[in-house]
Amino acid sequence: MIKFSQVLFLLNAVWTLTRGDADVFCQLGQSCILPCSFQAGDEAVIHWIQQPELTKKQVHSFFHHKDQLDQQDARFKNRTSMFHDQISKGNASLRLTGVILEDEGRYMCYTSILAGKEEFFVNLKVYAPVQDVNIQHLGNEIICSSDGIYPEPALFWTPDQTDQKIRLTQTEQKLYSIRSSVPSADSMDVTCTVSTPAGRRRATLESTVHENILGTETSISCSNLTPFTMYIWRFNHSEEMVRGTPQGPHSPTEKWQQHIVESSLEKLTLKQLQPNLTGIYTCEVWSDQETSVKSFFLHVTEDNNMNTIGIIVGVVVGVLVVVGVAVVVAVCCSRNKSKKKQDNSVL
Repeated sequence: MIKFSQVLFLLNAVWTLTRGDADVFCQLGQSCILPCSFQAGDEAVIHWIQQPELTKKQVHSFFHHKDQLDQQDARFKNRTSMFHDQISKGNASLRLTGVILEDEGRYMCYTSILAGKEEFFVNLKVYAPVQDVNIQHLGNEIICSSDGIYPEPALFWTPDQTDQKIRLTQTEQKLYSIRSSVPSADSMDVTCTVSTPAGRRRATLESTVHENILGTETSISCSNLTPFTMYIWRFNHSEEMVRGTPQGPHSPTEKWQQHIVESSLEKLTLKQLQPNLTGIYTCEVWSDQETSVKSFFLHVTEDNNMNTIGIIVGVVVGVLVVVGVAVVVAVCCSRNKSKKKQDNSVL
């Protein structure tokens, strides 16, 4: 028969508990928490170890009531910390700062107390989010592109484009750039979406509005994404005119100060337009998940009314001057003739 004391011994014998993996997504360059909990107890020993295919790397260790970093791998130096005030409550989570792509991989959280041991595994997956999607109409193509993404992104169009050309490249830092082009379609809106497992962002290019401007002033209206984070008015896609935020517009660039009367998300009012300012005026609006681009092709035609009036006035004045000169000459001639007759009569 098993004695009570033997039962107590069996219950208190050292045991090891291994739990399944947890996935944690960490943004490149940001701080990240690798979670781990264990049964609270005395004399806690904690080891965080990265487990690459060939060699294990010591990430962080804690025992004897303090951090033990003598064996810490150089890549993690000054980048790891634990929640010391929570360890006695069973919290062995690790804070990792300045996340880099090399941090990606499987980590083991090993904890030990007098009653037993536990092993918990975390799969750290690094991502660089899709922060911006650029879409523009160039020539006979619509081009969509995005840079600085990780992991490998996907790109698709709405409506679906079966003849798109797509190019995917990767930098030395292993970040991806993606670019796609499709034939232009002025008469319809198109949307480009770039996505990764961590999220997505889309950009919509609205059909181009064509306007003929006779005169020197006009106003054009932009799409309204609510809420929005920023908007930019551009000339011919690349030249920035003015940008704004929910707090209000910034000052126009030096070149456009003389031409912009009013600028906001909803409306851009222009003055002193000339034929050399004929071109594409683009309004780009950003929100947290979306970019909207609306283009206006303004054909500025010089108003010749004032020039015509000037020419007419000039002709009239010229005629009056000529007539005036003729009258003066006639009067002078008449006077000269009268004077000669008087002189002859005296003789």
